[in-house]
Amino acid sequence: MFVTLTADDLYIARKLFQLEIYKRNGQSYEDFFSKIMRLHNIDFIQIKPQGQFGDRKNDGFIKSTGQYYQVYAPENLSHKEKDTIEKLVTDFNGLYAYWNATVTPILEFNFVLNDKYQGTYPSLHPELTKIEGNHAGVKCKPFLSQHLEDIFLKLPHSNIEDVLGKIPTAEDISLNVSNLNEVIEYLISLKDGASPENFPVNPDFEEKIVFNSLSSPAATFLRYGSYQDGALKDFFKVNSTFAKDDLKNTFSKLYKDAVQEIPDSDSKNDLVFFDIAKKAYPKQGKVYQDAVFVLMAYFFSYCDIFEEPPLKQQQTLFQ
Repeated sequence: MFVTLTADDLYIARKLFQLEIYKRNGQSYEDFFSKIMRLHNIDFIQIKPQGQFGDRKNDGFIKSTGQYYQVYAPENLSHKEKDTIEKLVTDFNGLYAYWNATVTPILEFNFVLNDKYQGTYPSLHPELTKIEGNHAGVKCKPFLSQHLEDIFLKLPHSNIEDVLGKIPTAEDISLNVSNLNEVIEYLISLKDGASPENFPVNPDFEEKIVFNSLSSPAATFLRYGSYQDGALKDFFKVNSTFAKDDLKNTFSKLYKDAVQEIPDSDSKNDLVFFDIAKKAYPKQGKVYQDAVFVLMAYFFSYCDIFEEPPLKQQQTLFQ
């Protein structure tokens, strides 16, 4: 049965896609790119490196249209201007020398960059234009994260979940205690040995959502997760306090790591939210996702993830 994604589903899929873009470099990004391109167009052919000859400067192509793709995804592109230009020139020359005459003429050359949504160097564009001027009939352009995202979000629902795993839905969150135990054991294994701390006073849940500028989809996950709060507290009653302290430290570390790793943007807090959720799944599956969202709602309410609104000052008679 064909299933369409709702606006919220697409929003969540986009955030999960962006997290993949931020964390992937080198071969990992190339594999991610190629998988999406194969799902987008069955005529896309990924080129596997072959011994001393490598991939002949071609990471993938569509023979019927003469479109070629070469991927460059260093860990930090912002410090690679010279390397980027050199790779563009070297790779195109190698591509043209082998593929243009022996396979199919090059009509479009896409220099695929994992720019992590930062854009390209101005100096890249004159080089692309120079290649076009020296090779009649060839169009050259950068292919950035935004272009891959456009293709990805137009894929059918089943293909999107093939890339990202199941898109979570807040309305169906329920807590299976047997799976909760498995999730907790996994999370505790991630701990970094931080010392247990006292739990702070529970702040206003809704106020904290607003203060952290979380979107409606992320807020909905927290609210629905909090509805299972009673079952989670029952679980904690029959288990040691060490487990709860370990979980607190684990979520706190996941939050701090995400804040440090994810670049600033208008939706950074949402990206942090979904990054924590994704890293906390021990394995794919709705039951594990549900348990993680219930735990996130609990530790969100106790200020171990995301920022606490400043305390309100009591007004005096003259204020």
